[in-house]
Amino acid sequence: MKSLTISITRFILSISFMMVTLNAMGQTYYALQIDRNIRFKAADITAEYQPRLVMGADQALEFQQTVARFLVKKKAVEEDHNLSPKAKYELLKRVSSHETAEMADVLESYRWQEYMRIKPEIQPIPEPERLGGFQDAIVVIDTTNQ
Repeated sequence: MKSLTISITRFILSISFMMVTLNAMGQTYYALQIDRNIRFKAADITAEYQPRLVMGADQALEFQQTVARFLVKKKAVEEDHNLSPKAKYELLKRVSSHETAEMADVLESYRWQEYMRIKPEIQPIPEPERLGGFQDAIVVIDTTNQ
């Protein structure tokens, strides 16, 4: 009976360890993708928000790390050449929405409300350019040479 209890305990601990490891691996992927340029860009974006959100040092660092993770995701969408401009725009909106939702865990509610209000001016989502074709065609009818 004692060996059965030990076996069950080991099994539960093994499963728990595997779950924690898998979660950490998922988080690590984005952390590994954060290069120097993304860190600098995240720092610049955080600096733009700072005067209006007035975050403490720890909170600003967490804010910056969250921005950096989402810059990696944004970059992956922008560099995917298999997506149409409209699909990229829709995915970028979704990534931005997820970033906003995660910031609710980083910021107090009054700061988060201000963040949501100023985000479109600091981090706008560029709308796709209109595609050429018949939508943009201008038809000129020359009536002088008939």
